[in-house]
Amino acid sequence: MERIDPLRVFGPVLCSVQNPASYIGGEIGAVVKGHSEDDGLFNVAIAFPDVYAIGMSNQAIKIIYNGLNARADVRCERVFAVENDFEALLRQKDVPLYTLETGMPLHRVDVVGFSIGYELGITGVLNVLDLGRIPLLRSERKEGDPIVIAGGVGATNPAPFADFFDAVFIGEAEGGLFDLIERLAAMKKAGASRHELLAEIARHPAVWTHDMSEETCGHAVARRAVQADFGQVPSVESFFPLPNIKPVQDHGVVEIMRGCPNGCRFCHAGIYYRPQRVKAKELIFAEIDRLVSIAGYREISLTSLSSADYPGIGNLLDELNQKYRAQNVSFQLPSLKVNSMTLPILATLSEVRKSGLTFAVETPEETWQLRLNKEVYAQHLTDIIIEAKKRGWNKAKFYFMVGLPLPETDGKTEERVIVEFLRDVQEKTGIQCNVNVGTFIPKPHTPYQWVRQISPEEAERKLAYIRDHLPRGKFKVSTHDTTTSYLEGLLSRGDGRAGAVIHNAYKKGCRLDAWEDHLRHNLPLWEAAFAEAGYDIKADILRERVHDEPLPWDSISLGPTKQFYEREWQRHLAETLTPRCAPKCDHHCGTCVGNVGCKNSNDVYKSEQKAEKPSLPVQKTIRPVCNIPVLYRVIFSFEKCNGGEYIAHLSQIEQCNRAILKSELPVVYTAGFNPLPRLEFATTLPLGVKSCDEIASVLLYEPIAEQVFMDALNRHFVRGIRITRCFVFPVTNQRRRESLASGLWGGVYRYRFFCAERAAVRDFFASDAAKPFLRDDSLCAFDGFGQSDSATERNGAETLVAKLAFRQERPFRDALESFFGKKWYEFVEIVKVQTLAKPGIMNVRYDMSEAVSFFELYEHIAAVNAELIRQRDEKH
Repeated sequence: MERIDPLRVFGPVLCSVQNPASYIGGEIGAVVKGHSEDDGLFNVAIAFPDVYAIGMSNQAIKIIYNGLNARADVRCERVFAVENDFEALLRQKDVPLYTLETGMPLHRVDVVGFSIGYELGITGVLNVLDLGRIPLLRSERKEGDPIVIAGGVGATNPAPFADFFDAVFIGEAEGGLFDLIERLAAMKKAGASRHELLAEIARHPAVWTHDMSEETCGHAVARRAVQADFGQVPSVESFFPLPNIKPVQDHGVVEIMRGCPNGCRFCHAGIYYRPQRVKAKELIFAEIDRLVSIAGYREISLTSLSSADYPGIGNLLDELNQKYRAQNVSFQLPSLKVNSMTLPILATLSEVRKSGLTFAVETPEETWQLRLNKEVYAQHLTDIIIEAKKRGWNKAKFYFMVGLPLPETDGKTEERVIVEFLRDVQEKTGIQCNVNVGTFIPKPHTPYQWVRQISPEEAERKLAYIRDHLPRGKFKVSTHDTTTSYLEGLLSRGDGRAGAVIHNAYKKGCRLDAWEDHLRHNLPLWEAAFAEAGYDIKADILRERVHDEPLPWDSISLGPTKQFYEREWQRHLAETLTPRCAPKCDHHCGTCVGNVGCKNSNDVYKSEQKAEKPSLPVQKTIRPVCNIPVLYRVIFSFEKCNGGEYIAHLSQIEQCNRAILKSELPVVYTAGFNPLPRLEFATTLPLGVKSCDEIASVLLYEPIAEQVFMDALNRHFVRGIRITRCFVFPVTNQRRRESLASGLWGGVYRYRFFCAERAAVRDFFASDAAKPFLRDDSLCAFDGFGQSDSATERNGAETLVAKLAFRQERPFRDALESFFGKKWYEFVEIVKVQTLAKPGIMNVRYDMSEAVSFFELYEHIAAVNAELIRQRDEKH
């Protein structure tokens, strides 16, 4: 298999796209299984139909990735949807989309598996297949093409996507997907054909196919796979790989509970993840130890659908804070049910650093809450917010929905009730209210699957009322685009006819529709596809379903029976609450069957598993600098190449901070609310410019051997960043420490011009554009292309060596771009050979044309510090 190396194929032109580090791989923790002609591995591409920054925050992707790579016969690599600029680059270079780990062309793998968390990602699916040179339509694939499967909470009505997927796995990957892929790997080794592999997939009881029947695959209904022992055994590792760029959710995640006990009738996720399964405390602590010690996280989210419903959540938070407070680790509960939130929980969450305060209310009217099976006590919410303000919170976020199946009257409508409630809360608490209001989509597999969806016009009228009646300043209101909700209705509630509409919209140019700015641009394309559909899409999306009519998703079972949904609908009409899920409940939904059941105790860890994932030793306490007479400064040089040049400066800082946190070096931290290593960089390297000599420094409490320092950090750096030299010396508080930036002179650069432009370089130096850099006072010097009589010039080399003062580096690149009429990365490769320092220390006169290495400068500074320390010691 011929594989794709993006650094070689694209080179510096990667600078032309947003976030080029998204497309090069090489992340910390990535699993790379080497290729050989006879390795016989089963190649799986786990695909996410959105961009890298979103996908690398997705826990399902990492669970599947690490779970499959734990199988010896399986090679699982990642691929993500791409931005429009990188799509254009792939097409321009005639390169297929590839996996990140080893660059496998997507059309050469055995299986492409999509994790679909949101229905609007479907055009991202088609874009990945298209760029990967895989036929979009299932009917057009043949022997030699990958098998394309999907799964996830956004694929529980596969009918609209049936034209594109060979199969859909329903449920949790740990409940059967890993074993299925392992069987496929064994079949491939035995010589099985694509048709035989597909037949094996179709036979799995959790798999849906377009022609599923008792005769063809042994079942007519695909039943959701469930990890029955979730929380009782160690979870699949889900923090590696660590992303090259800052993802949308940049914190460690521990899933403390799967499933929700509350049974809100509008909630599709609550059905999908049934039953409630609580993770043992011992396992939670073990996962957090690894997130802190191995991944370097200091903000940890304790996730579930309703984390405050974890039994003993207050005690858990107290224990976590007690153990990790000294390391400045903070914990957040991102999903809170108002009535489960207590003042002690709030106090515990505020101990280290404050996360957001978010409340999902949906509707504030109490009788309507009974219909939804979700109570929100207004006085309790007010008490929580008042206490939060005392503890330093100054704003809170609220979620509401319009379009719920509620009995409105002229005097009591959803929008009026929401406005009155929010005005009352704000008046009583004085809190800044960030309000998010969405349009309700009646999702499949819920008691509301039959109800009508309100039209975009109705939704906009309600949302406009809310926007107009909440005064700015006290309220910041954001509302979902109503057309987005309309489209989501098609993709979640539609039937097989929707496939042709999706395909047509993609061919017209629809991409990345989960992004509001993309969808806004794509809406005319979707509207054109709707007009060409051949049936009244709007009427079909919005209509109410009759309770005994066949539904497109009837061939899927998430566990609860249709009779349960009907019973819950009747309780909705009667404004009657259904009790919470419990191990021995009196309102069986159909999920708890066999070994699958509700587990709401947090002491269920299986003793025989305890040795598998021991708790790691806790790192040393993070200490800010105090009035310590002697510290130790490390000046270090690091290279950025082999992909490191495409990691942006802010991501580089994050990489370094995390490496320091994981290294357990005796590093000095800043004081304050969010301590960080006392880390400093001499300069910012432009994206795409390679460097052999970037300069940084850090402070230590204790001296350390230079090789030990370099090894400790290099083992935690991403590929492409590596420390090559360092210098450790004592510094005294008797004198001010010089910043790296204050000592910066500039650098030495090597410009290697591409063949087509080499002849014009001499013309550049003969032009007016070069004159500012050739004056005697320009602080520039050049070697090559007629600018010196050096050996480099006499040998006719293709490179220009430029010694440039810092203030001339950017202007020189700009002058070249102006002369050649294009961006620098289109005609030259730039490498910084050395970062140069001013030859004196603070307040010392020197010739500005002189320059030395930073190590020379700081060896002199070290000598000054050593003399001051000697004099102090003599006095004492």
